[in-house]
Amino acid sequence: MSFADRDKVLSDHDIDVTNVLPAYEASLRFGATEDEVEEVVGWRRDTLEEGATVTGESTYLHMELMAQKPRFAEFTLAAVAMHNASTLGVVGLACRSCATMQEAFACHERYQRLTNRTAEYEASVSAGWLTLTEHRFGAARPGSLLISDYTMMIALHLLRLTSAEAPRIRAMRSRRSTMSTHERDAFESFVGAPLELSADEAQLVLDAALLTAPVKTADDELAAYFLRLLRETPPPTTPEPTVIDAVTETIRDALIHGTPTAASVARSLGLGHRTLQRRLAQSGHTFADLLEKTRRSLAEHHLRDARLSPTEVAYLLGYSEQASFYRAFKRWHGKTPAEYRRGIELIG
Repeated sequence: MSFADRDKVLSDHDIDVTNVLPAYEASLRFGATEDEVEEVVGWRRDTLEEGATVTGESTYLHMELMAQKPRFAEFTLAAVAMHNASTLGVVGLACRSCATMQEAFACHERYQRLTNRTAEYEASVSAGWLTLTEHRFGAARPGSLLISDYTMMIALHLLRLTSAEAPRIRAMRSRRSTMSTHERDAFESFVGAPLELSADEAQLVLDAALLTAPVKTADDELAAYFLRLLRETPPPTTPEPTVIDAVTETIRDALIHGTPTAASVARSLGLGHRTLQRRLAQSGHTFADLLEKTRRSLAEHHLRDARLSPTEVAYLLGYSEQASFYRAFKRWHGKTPAEYRRGIELIG
């Protein structure tokens, strides 16, 4: 099914709250009141600060509310400027620990798939240009069109913060067919390139050389931190390391980059794929069993850390879809990660 044909229904858990707090705070500076936002959008400061997710519908309503204000362009750019690594939580730190921008792109792409169920983002390279395309689900409406521009400018802002080399921009493409002169001038000034209207999908076109640029904030200490975080579960109890211990440790180290395969783990251990499968079988295990066991152990451990949101836990376990993590966790415990965490808090 193509993205254009996909009709993704907005649900109660579409957007991680860390993604909307900057827009909420900026709206209070540019014409909206807390009471107005609560009445029209359904957001309250206390629930935003406590909650993990909001609906995609509410983000569209928020943009539609602000579009009626006289300083919509200023609001949008102020909200964009409030995004940084900290608004991405532990994943923002993970992106900072990457060595190259290509690694950071992969890091952020998986994070977006975990925290945003209203759109997906795809990076492609052709003729020396890197195109970041937004595939937004559902029928177009004013809030949907407005938020597409907003997310493209957030992406550019984060690239500028992260890359050691300034990104060279060719164009930004908007799904909107009309835009005030003031708004277009403000956005083009921010982007530093022409803004093309009436595009089928929102896009940002950059010089592909950006992918090989080093990450400005690359930090070996942060990289070591994530390895420590993934290894915080109890060590093996066997007196001598076994192939099971080696595979488990390799899986732990690889999860921050996504779901490892048996072939990739075998390469890391200097083994052939079939050799690894044979040794695991001799020990009465399969790779899939060890991957699941490792994820379950890490999930139980990470959910005891109140600093980590369920979305961040899903990221640390290598998932690219939050729904996959939730299904796995319910299979393990018969409850959601949030319910499991509340049980721990009651016992504690």
